[in-house]
Amino acid sequence: MKQLKLRIARPEDADEMGDWLLKTPNNLFDPAILNYPTFRAISSYGGEGNIAHLPSQQAMVLESLAVKPGTPPIAAAQAFRDLVKAMELLASSFGIREMYFICKDENVVRIAEGHGFERITFPVVRMKL
Repeated sequence: MKQLKLRIARPEDADEMGDWLLKTPNNLFDPAILNYPTFRAISSYGGEGNIAHLPSQQAMVLESLAVKPGTPPIAAAQAFRDLVKAMELLASSFGIREMYFICKDENVVRIAEGHGFERITFPVVRMKL
């Protein structure tokens, strides 16, 4: 097997990439990312042409929520709402169009859903660099 090469996807790869994204099963492709300012893609190719494309986007990951012990739930919910609004403004200033908040506290998840977050029901994987 020959070693494949990598390069930043070119404009002429767009139609092929779009076609393959729609035809690759279970890839969870979101067409909206094609219009995000932070959209980028890498292409893998060999002597026969392209083999695969990997689109990407920058996203804001809200790491954790730290609440003062004893804070009433309504105050914590308001603080979370206000903090998220501030992060939305920050993210937008960088052209970021999606935010993720990874949380297992069901009370906080419900609050997040009430403020525009959607529950993701499929596995999320992480790689620390």
